[in-house]
Amino acid sequence: MAVYNQHMTTNPSAGQSIIKMLDKVMLQVEYHCFADLRFKRIDPLYKELCLIIAEVLVLSHESVVKINGAFISVKLVQEVFMQIRNHHIQLVFCNFHHVSQRVFNKKAYLRTALYNVFFEFEAKYVNDLALDEITDL
Repeated sequence: MAVYNQHMTTNPSAGQSIIKMLDKVMLQVEYHCFADLRFKRIDPLYKELCLIIAEVLVLSHESVVKINGAFISVKLVQEVFMQIRNHHIQLVFCNFHHVSQRVFNKKAYLRTALYNVFFEFEAKYVNDLALDEITDL
């Protein structure tokens, strides 16, 4: 059994490789929609986000993963990651490009961002609408 960061282990009995899972994640988030028609390519960050989701989805349910400095059950993180859709990925992508300081552990940062975006998505847009109404006064 392979070990990741001494707390995360793959589940060999699941019979799914990370590449097979990546294909499923790309369908889940409608990866093809990320194509920039001006440049006829997809920014590599989108694939990296999909790979991070795929990696977590193939981990053993008994493992834990570090999210925002705390160890959380992989099973819980997997449940959240299975709910992530195109608009969640786009928000993480945009937020990452607006970070004004250096990110030292990009993978951990993005894993946490992906987990948090599911909980923060609707609140962000409600907040944005409220700010728009205030500025219109």
